[in-house]
Order: sequence, then C-alpha cells, then structure tokens
Amino acid sequence: MPRPPRVFEADDILSGRVALDQYPFNLIYLVIAFSSFYADVKIHPSDLPRVDVLLSAAEMLEDQGWEIVAVDAGGKLVCLRRKR
Repeated sequence: MPRPPRVFEADDILSGRVALDQYPFNLIYLVIAFSSFYADVKIHPSDLPRVDVLLSAAEMLEDQGWEIVAVDAGGKLVCLRRKR
C-alpha cells in the first residue's frame, strides 16, 4: 500500500475533498497549489487571493487540532503539526 501524501492543496481542505481526521502522520505541508510547491518564493500581487485561501485552510485545520509550525516559500507553503 502506498504511503499517504504529506502535501495538500488548500482548496482541497476547504472544499472537504481531503479530510485529515484519520491521517496517520503528524506533519504536513499545505500549499496554494502543487505547482506553487516548486515555484519561486516571491509573493506577487496576483497571489494574494490564493494566499488568503491558504491561510483560511490553515485556520480551519487549526480548529481541527493542527498547529502552524512554519510559513515558507514567501507565504505559499505552510507546515502544520497535529497537536497531541
């Protein structure tokens, strides 16, 4: 059986397409989009609405028992850890 992913798109969290209730690991990355995981780290004005989506998804996960560990890649990537 393949390992579960550790990188999730913010839209998938907000829409409910991905639920982490039974997720087996304690650390994840949340990204604006998979393409932003590899893109340059600068935030451009056109990124701001998508950064809001990313931070909204991170806040939603905080309500579900996750905590933000770090924000990286110019605000396009958030690392979260499950609180125990």
